[in-house]
Amino acid sequence: MKALYLFCFLLISGSLSTVYAQNEEVVLNLSATEFNGKVLLTWAVTQGNTCNGINVLHSTDTTNFSQVGSIEGICGSTAETIDYQFTDDIPSVNQTNYYRLSLGGIGFSYIVNVDVIDAGTQNYIVTPNPVEDKSQLIFDNENQEKVTITFFNERGEIMLEETSSEQSIAIDREKFKQGVYFFVLKSDGALESFSGKFSVI
Repeated sequence: MKALYLFCFLLISGSLSTVYAQNEEVVLNLSATEFNGKVLLTWAVTQGNTCNGINVLHSTDTTNFSQVGSIEGICGSTAETIDYQFTDDIPSVNQTNYYRLSLGGIGFSYIVNVDVIDAGTQNYIVTPNPVEDKSQLIFDNENQEKVTITFFNERGEIMLEETSSEQSIAIDREKFKQGVYFFVLKSDGALESFSGKFSVI
């Protein structure tokens, strides 16, 4: 009986591995791009593959996905590679947005992600603020310019300096004592320098 259970487990595991391996070849160049507060998804279904509709799934934690759109009907083609696109008009703001596709009758695509930044009238946002454990300093750097962020205490003393080419940088509570801190962001490129502040509790 144990041998039978083991055989069934190996058979199921092998089948799942095959499905996911196939899906990596079915969906080509899945990407997510932020533009004016919206997210444009583009991808292609490779030649020789078809599915029964495509559901677009969204998450902010890579685990809990919900449907935000769909493309009805038969997708793909046995004769050629077919391109698709979908726009998420209301992504989660000032968070990382994760997307994957559910292809009817085939399974799921791999996951892609994009940050959607909206600092309002400011050039940045610190969330959460005040800082209790770990927060993010988020700013618009869609061209991925190299930036230097210098942190100061209330006496103007330099506490920390970090560089990044991303659109956010972590603020770790362990590196700061309780109080108010200021920062200055400078870029090697066209991104304008700006300053701001946050508090640590």
